[in-house]
Amino acid sequence: MIFNLAPLAFALILHVTPATTFADHFAVSLEVSDGKARQAAGTESDPPKDPAVAPRPVFNAPADAQLAATWKITATGKEPLKDVLVHFYVVRIARAGQAPPPLEPRDVVLESALTMDFDPKTGTGATLKFRVPQPGTYLVRIETQGGSEKKTHEHFAAIDVVVK
Repeated sequence: MIFNLAPLAFALILHVTPATTFADHFAVSLEVSDGKARQAAGTESDPPKDPAVAPRPVFNAPADAQLAATWKITATGKEPLKDVLVHFYVVRIARAGQAPPPLEPRDVVLESALTMDFDPKTGTGATLKFRVPQPGTYLVRIETQGGSEKKTHEHFAAIDVVVK
């Protein structure tokens, strides 16, 4: 009699593999507002297989409006994470849903980055105010990258801002 042991082997692997292998490392939130309306986005990770078009929330704003982007990142794992790059930017893109482009200085409206350590259940956040004087579509994105032990994958939140 022949038995298929594959399901049992897979269950055993899941049982003995540390939970951190399958867990998310960060919760990420992003909100864009103009004082009258707002749009929010939450944690995403491992971009889609076809990153050319990724559906994102869209915020419509008039040209030269005072906008505020508020982001927060919280470590959700049980282990400290060291040397994590926290990168925020607003960049002009050709169309909503477009994959994040190379950050050409002429297209970047705002950018900030810092490297920091996260203990379990700790976080950071900021509110950045900016104006987009020209009509067009802009990607607002907060993301994490790396870490000294390279245990994490990229976590991010993103919103497309359409300025008319």
